Amino acid sequence: MKSFLDRFSANTSRFEIFLLSIPFILWVFCFWNFFSGHLRLEEDAVSYAQHIIFYTNNLSRGVYPLWDPTWLSGAPNDFFLRRIGDVNPLLFLMVFLKWLGIPPASAYLVFLGFYYFLAGWAFYLITRFLLAERFFAFSAYVLFLFSSWGSELFYNYIIIIFVPIIWFFYFLLKFARSPQKGYFLGLCFCVGIIVTTYIPFFFLTILVIFTFLYVLFYGQVFVDLLKRSFLFFRKNKVFTCFCIGFLLVSCVPALIFYKESKGGEFVLPGRHAGADDSSSAVAVGLQNVASGDIISHGYFDRIFDDHSNLDMGDIYIPYVFFLVLLATFFAPSMKLIFFLLFNILALSLITITSAAGVHHFLYEHILLFKFIRNIYYFFWLAMLPLGILLSVTAFKSLLTAIDGSAKKTSWFIYVAICHFIFAVFLFKHQGVLWGAWVAIFVSFSYFFIYFYCKKRVSYPIGFCLILLAVFFQSAQVYMCLDKKLYLSQNKNISPQQAMSGHEPRVQIYYASHWFAVLAKYIDPQVLKEYRQHQFVFYDNVTPYTDSPEFFNTFQTSLDRRVNLAFLSNAESGSGDWRGSPNAGDLADDNPPISELSVLPSDANTWILLTHLSNSRFLVINDNYNTDWHAFINGHPVRLLRANVAFKGLWVPCGDSKIVLRFSNPRCYLFHFVLIAFFAGIFLYLLVLLRKPSESYV
Repeated sequence: MKSFLDRFSANTSRFEIFLLSIPFILWVFCFWNFFSGHLRLEEDAVSYAQHIIFYTNNLSRGVYPLWDPTWLSGAPNDFFLRRIGDVNPLLFLMVFLKWLGIPPASAYLVFLGFYYFLAGWAFYLITRFLLAERFFAFSAYVLFLFSSWGSELFYNYIIIIFVPIIWFFYFLLKFARSPQKGYFLGLCFCVGIIVTTYIPFFFLTILVIFTFLYVLFYGQVFVDLLKRSFLFFRKNKVFTCFCIGFLLVSCVPALIFYKESKGGEFVLPGRHAGADDSSSAVAVGLQNVASGDIISHGYFDRIFDDHSNLDMGDIYIPYVFFLVLLATFFAPSMKLIFFLLFNILALSLITITSAAGVHHFLYEHILLFKFIRNIYYFFWLAMLPLGILLSVTAFKSLLTAIDGSAKKTSWFIYVAICHFIFAVFLFKHQGVLWGAWVAIFVSFSYFFIYFYCKKRVSYPIGFCLILLAVFFQSAQVYMCLDKKLYLSQNKNISPQQAMSGHEPRVQIYYASHWFAVLAKYIDPQVLKEYRQHQFVFYDNVTPYTDSPEFFNTFQTSLDRRVNLAFLSNAESGSGDWRGSPNAGDLADDNPPISELSVLPSDANTWILLTHLSNSRFLVINDNYNTDWHAFINGHPVRLLRANVAFKGLWVPCGDSKIVLRFSNPRCYLFHFVLIAFFAGIFLYLLVLLRKPSESYV
């Protein structure tokens, strides 16, 4: 027992990992039905799971998937690659698990849990850095872990953005205190991961506000930081230039994507509606931002009661958080508390888009705000972690005041009154679960032990009590959430089914531009039946121009399987208008294997073998894009946009080998080199951080 108590006072990283692992294991227990596949992912989490699995599956086969043939008859994949941060070396964890034989869906859930642990670990390290005591860092970690951040993993994608952001701030704080190569490379690496996504603007906004307030609150410290940083850069010129070069290279994928988003080959009509027509396709109309207002969704409706009806996406924070804030109301103030509070208030003014008016001004005058739709994500990315950090900082201030006071009995009475007031407050609410009362009782027990037991005993017991107070309440809340989800989802589904979600709706979020045109003008059932045939041979072709009359004719042609393909008059030459006078009346939408066979291909490539008695026009019902290139028997041929949205080409009689490739070898080489570059930087970072002088735990 004595040895165990001594470990709480020892500064050993292994024991800290042990401390962090226990709450994490309990958190996994709370969400086991998600990890086991008995509950499906919800909302945006489904899409992100699908695209990460698609990417890592292709990567494990040595393919960088610039095209996604599974998304609404095919679409450029760069949009989804930017969303997931394709260069993140930790995605190789899924590749490794797949190599071990673990199903891709299960591997993704392991990755998701591990990524959340990394977020909690960074939050623990930041809190310990600022407050210098393990107990308060542990308290912040537990409050964060069991807040509704845990359920957000299975509801949306923001954990992908959050992890590099929170590690960036950890490395920034460490570098500010002690400029060293490991810390500087760490913050550069995190920025590199962030800017490879198409929405680094959350991070930029948080960083600008943080920097402005840091200068305001810690002006002299900031000046000293600039001096130390300048000395570091001057002493390590080559290393600094290397890191800056790394950041510049990291920006290239985002710049390429931004350029492509203005090219008009893909659309996002749901989010782009109302934006400037000449702007990027990923720009957001102002009216669509209002749907992401933090007030508009009622996320705070059940923060104090009715947890039995908690929904995915609702905000839940363990009651210990509020008890601490209430009990520390008269505790001495610290500058750090006000710094955190002003950061929260500044972000609040932005997230309340309809009431404050700050966001409207920023949207009109600052370009980056034209790309942020779900503005309430600032709550999860910054406001909630900052709020927990503020609460724990105030908690430390309270205990420090108690330790230095000669009137400890008065402080105990005050703390007891605070618990009583909070209990009365909850008693007046409906649907309060028994876990809430347990949390209040355990919280009060902690203060009782703290006041009347020796520190050697109360210190380790404090770790247990803070964990129990949070866990008992949170476990019951998540059990209720599980039951509610079971009522709306099918039971006993596999992890693969948990990732399946629903078929993409014809009401399009993201698609090829011309497929969006089809979805707008063609009856969904007619289009669905036509798309069931991957290859269609035609003997006749005809030009067309866009008009309501044409789409009526085209729909009738598809419905009746007329032996006539339609080629864009704007994109084809007059020599393409030809046909066979003896052709049958019906299109050949089920060619026999003797006429057409498909060789092993990948996401970016089609390889076909044909044997025809006469020249015919082949339509491949995979969406057309100008970056697709066609070759017949090794010779380049013209690829045409056929039947409004799809690929078409003339196939000669006899035996032919048709190869269709998306993009060019230089593009694939660049992406593979960039992935290897990030992996190398990550390994170099680990080496630097393992040096004794750069230890980070």
